Amino acid sequence: MQRVKVYRLNSDGLWDDKGTGHVSVEYLEQSDSLGLVVISEEDTHRTLLIHRIVFEDIYYRQGDDTIITWSDPEIGTDIALSFQESVGCSLIWEKINEAQQSMKLGPHHQEFGAPEAAARRCVVDEYEQAASAAEGEFPDGAPSGPVELPAAEMGNLAELAKALSELSPFQRERGAAQMLKPGYVRSLLDIFQQCEDLEDGESLRHLYHIIRGAIMLNDANLLDLLLAEENVMDMVGALEYDPELVMQQHHRDFLRDKVVFKEVVPIADPALRAKIHQTYRLAYLKDVVLPRVLDDATFATFSSLILFNNVEVVMALQGDAKFLPELFQRLKSSESRDKEWLDQVAFLQELCSLGKHLQAVSRTHLLTKLIKLGLFEVMMTVLRVGGNDMCQRATDVLLSVVQHDAGPLRDYFTEHAERDDFRILLKPLLSGQEVALQESVLEILRALLDPSSMTMKAATATEQNAFLELFYDRYISQLIGVLAEACEPNRAPSSHAVSEAGQAGRPGQAGAAPSALAIIVDLLCFCVQHHSYRIKYYVLRNNVVEKVLRLLYRREKWLVVAAVRFLRTCIGLKDDFYNRYLVRNNLLEPVIQVFLKNGPRYNLLNSAVLEMVEFIRKENIKYIIAHLVEQYGAQLEPCDHIGTFAALKLKFEQNQESLGGYGEEGSFPATASTAAAQQALTQSRQRRDERALDKDEEDYFKEDDDENDTMSCIVGNGVARPPGVVTGGFSLSSLVEYGEDEDDDEDSLKNGAREGGTQKRGPGRPAGGSPGSPVSPKRARLAEERPRGLKFQTMEPANGVSLWRR
Repeated sequence: MQRVKVYRLNSDGLWDDKGTGHVSVEYLEQSDSLGLVVISEEDTHRTLLIHRIVFEDIYYRQGDDTIITWSDPEIGTDIALSFQESVGCSLIWEKINEAQQSMKLGPHHQEFGAPEAAARRCVVDEYEQAASAAEGEFPDGAPSGPVELPAAEMGNLAELAKALSELSPFQRERGAAQMLKPGYVRSLLDIFQQCEDLEDGESLRHLYHIIRGAIMLNDANLLDLLLAEENVMDMVGALEYDPELVMQQHHRDFLRDKVVFKEVVPIADPALRAKIHQTYRLAYLKDVVLPRVLDDATFATFSSLILFNNVEVVMALQGDAKFLPELFQRLKSSESRDKEWLDQVAFLQELCSLGKHLQAVSRTHLLTKLIKLGLFEVMMTVLRVGGNDMCQRATDVLLSVVQHDAGPLRDYFTEHAERDDFRILLKPLLSGQEVALQESVLEILRALLDPSSMTMKAATATEQNAFLELFYDRYISQLIGVLAEACEPNRAPSSHAVSEAGQAGRPGQAGAAPSALAIIVDLLCFCVQHHSYRIKYYVLRNNVVEKVLRLLYRREKWLVVAAVRFLRTCIGLKDDFYNRYLVRNNLLEPVIQVFLKNGPRYNLLNSAVLEMVEFIRKENIKYIIAHLVEQYGAQLEPCDHIGTFAALKLKFEQNQESLGGYGEEGSFPATASTAAAQQALTQSRQRRDERALDKDEEDYFKEDDDENDTMSCIVGNGVARPPGVVTGGFSLSSLVEYGEDEDDDEDSLKNGAREGGTQKRGPGRPAGGSPGSPVSPKRARLAEERPRGLKFQTMEPANGVSLWRR
């Protein structure tokens, strides 16, 4: 035997010294294999380490061949043996290698006198229990060495309960192996029946601790044995005698008398029925009987067993050729609101919910089969005639489908547009009062309207966008109509209306719940963020923003904040379309008035408006900044306790200085004296359509003005530049090559420019003149000699330089 020190890596990454002893390779009877055993040199009855040698390559030599280390995944830590001499380390290393070689050759090549093993069990590392108890890891008095449970007899109940409660985590597997011996568990349950008949309270309390300890061993095979049909009721009965509870529980009465197993369609396989019963009882134990005593590991084992059983049941039902077709036949033939029909819908909801745990391919096969059998038609019927509970079940089924793939439901709505089934789906938002149902409908609509989930399965773009066209042409107006009726009819957004906001909280004529209004706003925010031109032009044509802002006059402050959130979503896109639309229609005024009416109160409305203004300032949206400062600067000036508006005004002044007194393109001027000039500049920079460009260019080349041979330095949009200023890097030679007279022509152009000066053009020019500079003889010749196939058009880049393009 070799003298070694035993070390164990703790949670802080440091090595803990477990003591000094002598190591040897011995046959472990309990694990039926070879292992390393370290006996303390101070106390020969004290075992420092018992480790079963495994076949995996986990052993390493370190430290000048005097240290052997390994990482054991079963205990999640590292172990190290530090030898006094390198010779001893080499000897133990050779024995470890020989043991691994014997495992590789098979059970008939065991060495060191070890007998053949019929089966090998996984045994984890063991440390002496006294040291572990001192560290607080295991209870005091925990058994050391091999685990030996007493026989299942009436007189050994107290000893057995104590032994199971004191098992260390490293001993649980061996304890479970002993309880799995034939007849052991059944003997304990027979003793329970005897004790219950004798009303032996003390023995029943011992049996409670024994059964609870057996469950806490966290062994799947032992749990299967305890949950077997012949053992489960006695096992649950033993758990009724919890000494910590004042009154005895009656779990068996509930499982026998009150729990009813309903078969909406008969299940022919008895093994499948038994698996369903076992799954329910596992869930009952986890959630009702043992929630106080289960540790994390055992709780996870229960959850895993339930999940695997559910997957097995769903796969078996899917593979049954008769079960699902018969289920849908009964759903379609049964009378609505019938008890049997309600049970069938509930079963379909649970089936789709359990299907979420399947692999992607298996789940696709299941949902495809259900859709072919008529899943959507049945769900539309439930939504049409069912109450709130049934409608919730139907939306849960549809949500399970669209979360996996929304394409089939989109195809169903577009192919059956004449049935108006989509309006049935929208019914909870139009007139419903159930919040949970409305939230489910919102999730379904988001999945259906999400462009990222629309794949290229259709042959043409029209077919791909069929669902969006259906939604925008027929159904979004119904949702907007609910918002339009949210306040009193004919009430226009104005400051006077805001002063009467407390009296404008009556629901609309459609009777939509306030929760439905908020959900509709959330859906519109989703559309603004994910749909480009469709929602943009729908907003323009139907004054959607103005109708949403009617919610500012509701009593419910969270609806007021919802309206601000929609406006913030539009601004957040930083799209000139929305910015111009908001400013042109003065749609920021009701928000500012509501903010001012809110006063100094620090609430969600105050924060929402300030965040929106701060976003406008940080992103430097000059068009809106100028509008806010010029229109509402005086009203917001008293809000000096808030630095947001002062920073906004400073940003406006910085923008004015950087533009030399002019606002950004399309913004309002700093002073009234520059309004006309700024408006003329804005109109001159507006881009024309292609047809207008072609016509102007053609008129330009046809124009004949031989009297003025000078080259004007006016850009194509009509804004005059001083002579000699370079307006761009464009060259005529980049389009057409000409002969040697090109330099002479360019010199004549320069001389003409010096002699004739620059001819300015403005709004007062007589009608009929083409935009740009007069045509010189050089340009007339260029127009006549340009090759066929070249089409010149003026382009308006951001810097105002006029270019040509082919």
